[in-house]
Amino acid sequence: MAEDADGRDRLARAKAALAIDASPASRARIESGYEALCLDLVSEWVLGERRHESQGQQAEAWIARFYDTLHSDEQPDANRIYARYQLGLPRAQYLARLLRARRTAQWRAAARVELRQVLERIEADARAAADAGRAQVQRFELSLSRGGYDELVTLYDTVAAAITRGDRPAPPAKKPSSPTLTWFSITAESILALLDALSREGRP
Repeated sequence: MAEDADGRDRLARAKAALAIDASPASRARIESGYEALCLDLVSEWVLGERRHESQGQQAEAWIARFYDTLHSDEQPDANRIYARYQLGLPRAQYLARLLRARRTAQWRAAARVELRQVLERIEADARAAADAGRAQVQRFELSLSRGGYDELVTLYDTVAAAITRGDRPAPPAKKPSSPTLTWFSITAESILALLDALSREGRP
């Protein structure tokens, strides 16, 4: 009975760790799919279907599977890896970079969603600045993940290159940042131009 209680406690603590800063969708996947994923991973190892040369390689592969299965709506983030898996921060930062490089298309899609959400949160203020005639001078300070900022710069370059007449909106100005977040300032005019471009994505 004591072993059963210990097992239930360990399971609950593991799920709680994986749920740190997770979206509601990820929390639901953790609750319903964690045990099945663990069984699959251990069975692969027991049967010799997928083994790795070192514990480090196995940790990388398993965390990648956890992202694919449980946190598929996120970009790999060093702070979350650090908090969820009890890894040192330098190791977590390395793993985040490695995972993003391996699954570029998937993480870029997640970064695009993040970018849209951040810009939409400030859209009303940007439109108010434009209505007051301050679109080109009113700046807002925002932050994005590293992947999100890369998407911002890529989208800005696309928008700016398409403007052949008139003034292009000012580019985002990068500011001192942390290892996992990029801070920048951006004008109301640029915010609205980027949101307009995002709204056209996927249209025929």
